[in-house]
Amino acid sequence: MRERTSRARALAVSLGKMVGKISKYMPNRIDQESLYVNAVVDAETYYSNEYLGRMGILLGTVDIRTLEFILLQVVGYERSDITSSLFNSSDITPKLVEDDDPGTLIGNVILKCEMLTRLDPLGRGEPVPADIIPEPQSPVIIPYPEIVERAMGINRGKLRLGFLDISNSEAKVSIPPEELNFHSLVIGTTGAGKTSFIKDVIATLAGMEDEQVIIFDATGDYYHSFLPPDLSSDHVRRGVEDYNKLNGPVNGIHTSIIFPVTNRWLRKYTQERTEEEITKTYYNLYIKPLINYIEKKGTRVDVQINGRRIELSSDHWRSSAEINPFYLSFRENRRIVHKLNPYFSEQASHFLKIITAQLKDVESLDEFIENMNEENFEKLQVHKSTRENILRGLYLLRETGLFDLRSPRTSLGDLLSSSRILTIDLYNQELDDFAQKILTYYFLDRIFQYRESKMRSGEINNKLLIIIDEAHRFFPSNKGGEEDSNYVRRVAGKISVMMRLGRRRRIGFLFSTHNPSDLSDIIVQLANTKFVFRTSLDIAESLGVSRSEGKILSWERNGVAYMISPWLKQGRLKVRVPVPPPIGHYDLSRT
Repeated sequence: MRERTSRARALAVSLGKMVGKISKYMPNRIDQESLYVNAVVDAETYYSNEYLGRMGILLGTVDIRTLEFILLQVVGYERSDITSSLFNSSDITPKLVEDDDPGTLIGNVILKCEMLTRLDPLGRGEPVPADIIPEPQSPVIIPYPEIVERAMGINRGKLRLGFLDISNSEAKVSIPPEELNFHSLVIGTTGAGKTSFIKDVIATLAGMEDEQVIIFDATGDYYHSFLPPDLSSDHVRRGVEDYNKLNGPVNGIHTSIIFPVTNRWLRKYTQERTEEEITKTYYNLYIKPLINYIEKKGTRVDVQINGRRIELSSDHWRSSAEINPFYLSFRENRRIVHKLNPYFSEQASHFLKIITAQLKDVESLDEFIENMNEENFEKLQVHKSTRENILRGLYLLRETGLFDLRSPRTSLGDLLSSSRILTIDLYNQELDDFAQKILTYYFLDRIFQYRESKMRSGEINNKLLIIIDEAHRFFPSNKGGEEDSNYVRRVAGKISVMMRLGRRRRIGFLFSTHNPSDLSDIIVQLANTKFVFRTSLDIAESLGVSRSEGKILSWERNGVAYMISPWLKQGRLKVRVPVPPPIGHYDLSRT
């Protein structure tokens, strides 16, 4: 026993910092309903370690009998003044109670610990449930991050998400990028860290060769991601340092931006309508104010504009963005016009498809509307309400100003084949909700068709993550009138098909919203992994967070979230993600 005790101590010291032992005076019992043991820590050790004294912290023990490492989580403490062992409470005189005597705070601290997992620390085996009872006097340690990661199975891939949120733990939480193909949902209130977390993911995937990211930016939070972080802020510096501990430094990011142009925008801001003129206009309107803000903070940024390319450079930062003007061509999209406006009823969509096939020589949306007449409808015996739905839907498409423009335009297929990080800027154009929905539906349809064709020809060699922030705007729950119901039904069907069939095409979705009840039920059901940031107790509980955890989460600091996933052995983890992210993240409304 003496030899085993010596070996257990030597092994424990190599796995962490020694703080105590399994109690030899208090019996430890395990049964089918209880996996708890008592650890004893002396007063000097207790006072010298800030880590101790908190609920939920992780400890470990090396069992003297088996020499296996057992991961422990503290679920309770027992702490008393040493005089409590000398007197019964009824015998203590008021004089004794009033006396201050720090010398009596020398008693041991008892830690009630739940056993989580066990493993052979010298082998390569996977952790298994802790179903053995450790010997009394087995050494207790604060385990190093590496042994925590191994014992919990939380550092499983190249995509590092954050740190285990247990008292400044450095244990890393990571997943294989392939798990994103099973879709994710990010929930949290404004300012809780949702966008920072998504940008952390973007920055990490940008450094992986076989990953592609497409961002639908309707909030104005992503188009400027290629700008350097504002390192004049202590808050930003701490976030970047945390990210660097996880993934190493980010010294730049290269993106492509699809900028849908409209007739109104072109008339207002351009004259020659060349690619370089549009790029310079985009820079002056939307990027330059942010550059000015950065430079006022003390960071000098050199800007070069060549053609449609904006290049930025400063100390330790090199990045670029290509601005790709885009509009819709009726001639190219003739076959999908009947489903381009998701507010078309099913009957309207059906008859419009027939009429479109009949008017083969029409080259523009304006010409198509002009050729729509009573004869078309009478021949097909279209009901009056359906006619009205068709015409109203076509007029709405024309009013967006997104069709058949005289302007440079980038091939979407070329962008999908060549761009690693692609941002669809739906924000700066100040498009109304209808136009944003039209474009979102259009781009999703084209992306899926592109991946479908590549899959059939065996040419898919990368994974695609599609990020949609404020997802409830595009995929709402089933509320509203008849036309809203048409929209919800069609969009829900579209996203359902893409999420269910996207896995074979290596497409994953990452949605973000404040309240999942505002979002289509299909998305909540099909998103296998959920990240729940600070939110209300009711929302947290509905997503699988316990009531006690939800109460704490509702008051949590920015950047702390529960990760809930079927891939986790423990079902959920509390994670601390780097905030702010290591790439451009600005909100000038706060200045």
